[in-house]
Amino acid sequence: MPAEIRGDAAGQIQGRHWADIKEAYADRVIAQIEQYAPGLAGQVLGRHVVSPLDLEAENPNLVGGDQVCGSHHLSQNFLFRPVRGFADGHTPVKGLFMVGAAVWPGGGTGAGSGFMVAQDLR
Repeated sequence: MPAEIRGDAAGQIQGRHWADIKEAYADRVIAQIEQYAPGLAGQVLGRHVVSPLDLEAENPNLVGGDQVCGSHHLSQNFLFRPVRGFADGHTPVKGLFMVGAAVWPGGGTGAGSGFMVAQDLR
Protein backbone atom coordinates (compact mmCIF):
# COMPACT_ATOMS: atom_id res chain seq x y z
CA MET A 1 0.00 0.00 0.00
CA PRO A 2 1.24 3.49 -0.64
CA ALA A 3 2.18 5.55 2.40
CA GLU A 4 0.65 8.63 0.79
CA ILE A 5 -2.85 8.42 -0.66
CA ARG A 6 -3.43 10.40 -3.84
CA GLY A 7 -7.01 9.26 -4.36
CA ASP A 8 -9.20 6.27 -5.01
CA ALA A 9 -9.35 5.04 -8.60
CA ALA A 10 -12.82 3.60 -7.97
CA GLY A 11 -14.00 6.93 -6.54
CA GLN A 12 -15.64 5.21 -3.57
CA ILE A 13 -13.30 6.02 -0.68
CA GLN A 14 -12.90 9.67 0.21
CA GLY A 15 -9.94 10.96 2.16
CA ARG A 16 -6.20 11.29 1.83
CA HIS A 17 -5.03 10.11 5.26
CA TRP A 18 -4.80 6.50 6.39
CA ALA A 19 -6.27 7.29 9.79
CA ASP A 20 -9.44 8.42 7.99
CA ILE A 21 -9.80 5.66 5.41
CA LYS A 22 -8.15 2.47 6.66
CA GLU A 23 -11.44 0.93 7.84
CA ALA A 24 -13.13 1.72 4.51
CA TYR A 25 -10.18 0.19 2.70
CA ALA A 26 -10.39 -2.96 4.81
CA ASP A 27 -14.12 -3.13 4.00
CA ARG A 28 -13.25 -3.02 0.30
CA VAL A 29 -10.72 -5.83 0.65
CA ILE A 30 -13.25 -8.02 2.46
CA ALA A 31 -15.87 -7.23 -0.22
CA GLN A 32 -13.45 -8.26 -2.98
CA ILE A 33 -12.59 -11.52 -1.24
CA GLU A 34 -16.34 -12.13 -0.74
CA GLN A 35 -16.62 -12.52 -4.51
CA TYR A 36 -14.55 -15.72 -4.23
CA ALA A 37 -15.45 -16.74 -0.68
CA PRO A 38 -19.13 -15.88 -0.20
CA GLY A 39 -20.08 -15.42 3.45
CA LEU A 40 -16.60 -14.37 4.56
CA ALA A 41 -17.73 -11.05 6.03
CA GLY A 42 -20.24 -12.84 8.25
CA GLN A 43 -17.48 -15.04 9.65
CA VAL A 44 -15.25 -12.19 10.82
CA LEU A 45 -15.46 -12.00 14.61
CA GLY A 46 -13.19 -8.97 14.94
CA ARG A 47 -10.46 -7.16 13.16
CA HIS A 48 -7.63 -4.72 13.72
CA VAL A 49 -6.70 -2.71 10.64
CA VAL A 50 -3.09 -1.57 10.40
CA SER A 51 -2.12 1.05 7.83
CA PRO A 52 1.34 1.57 6.36
CA LEU A 53 1.80 4.56 8.67
CA ASP A 54 0.74 2.49 11.69
CA LEU A 55 3.49 0.03 10.78
CA GLU A 56 6.05 2.82 10.56
CA ALA A 57 4.91 4.26 13.90
CA GLU A 58 5.58 0.88 15.55
CA ASN A 59 8.90 0.33 13.77
CA PRO A 60 10.78 3.33 12.31
CA ASN A 61 12.71 0.95 10.03
CA LEU A 62 9.51 0.37 8.06
CA VAL A 63 9.64 3.74 6.32
CA GLY A 64 6.22 4.42 4.85
CA GLY A 65 5.12 1.01 6.10
CA ASP A 66 7.41 -0.75 3.64
CA GLN A 67 7.92 -4.27 4.98
CA VAL A 68 10.30 -5.43 2.30
CA CYS A 69 13.16 -3.01 2.88
CA GLY A 70 12.82 -0.33 0.26
CA SER A 71 13.23 -0.19 -3.45
CA HIS A 72 13.05 -3.23 -5.68
CA HIS A 73 14.26 -1.37 -8.73
CA LEU A 74 16.95 -3.08 -10.78
CA SER A 75 19.60 -0.94 -9.07
CA GLN A 76 18.58 -2.56 -5.75
CA ASN A 77 18.46 -6.18 -6.88
CA PHE A 78 20.84 -9.04 -7.46
CA LEU A 79 24.46 -7.97 -7.01
CA PHE A 80 23.46 -4.39 -6.10
CA ARG A 81 21.49 -5.18 -2.89
CA PRO A 82 22.39 -3.47 -0.56
CA VAL A 83 25.41 -2.17 -2.54
CA ARG A 84 27.64 -3.68 -5.19
CA GLY A 85 30.16 -6.06 -3.68
CA PHE A 86 28.18 -6.94 -0.56
CA ALA A 87 25.13 -8.78 -1.90
CA ASP A 88 26.27 -12.02 -0.25
CA GLY A 89 25.90 -10.57 3.26
CA HIS A 90 29.54 -10.01 4.12
CA THR A 91 30.67 -6.57 5.24
CA PRO A 92 34.02 -4.75 5.31
CA VAL A 93 34.32 -5.82 8.98
CA LYS A 94 35.88 -9.28 9.24
CA GLY A 95 33.42 -11.80 10.73
CA LEU A 96 30.44 -9.42 10.53
CA PHE A 97 27.63 -10.45 8.21
CA MET A 98 24.35 -8.77 7.36
CA VAL A 99 21.14 -10.72 6.87
CA GLY A 100 17.55 -9.70 6.32
CA ALA A 101 15.56 -7.90 3.69
CA ALA A 102 18.38 -5.45 2.93
CA VAL A 103 20.56 -8.12 1.34
CA TRP A 104 20.06 -10.71 -1.39
CA PRO A 105 17.59 -12.32 -1.99
CA GLY A 106 15.67 -9.37 -0.52
CA GLY A 107 12.45 -8.88 1.37
CA GLY A 108 9.64 -11.40 1.40
CA THR A 109 11.96 -14.41 1.18
CA GLY A 110 11.78 -15.52 4.78
CA ALA A 111 15.18 -16.43 6.11
CA GLY A 112 16.79 -16.72 2.68
CA SER A 113 19.69 -14.37 3.34
CA GLY A 114 20.43 -15.94 6.74
CA PHE A 115 20.40 -19.43 5.22
CA MET A 116 22.82 -18.35 2.52
CA VAL A 117 25.24 -16.77 5.02
CA ALA A 118 25.00 -19.88 7.23
CA GLN A 119 26.02 -22.04 4.27
CA ASP A 120 29.16 -19.92 3.83
CA LEU A 121 30.03 -20.17 7.54
CA ARG A 122 29.93 -23.99 7.61
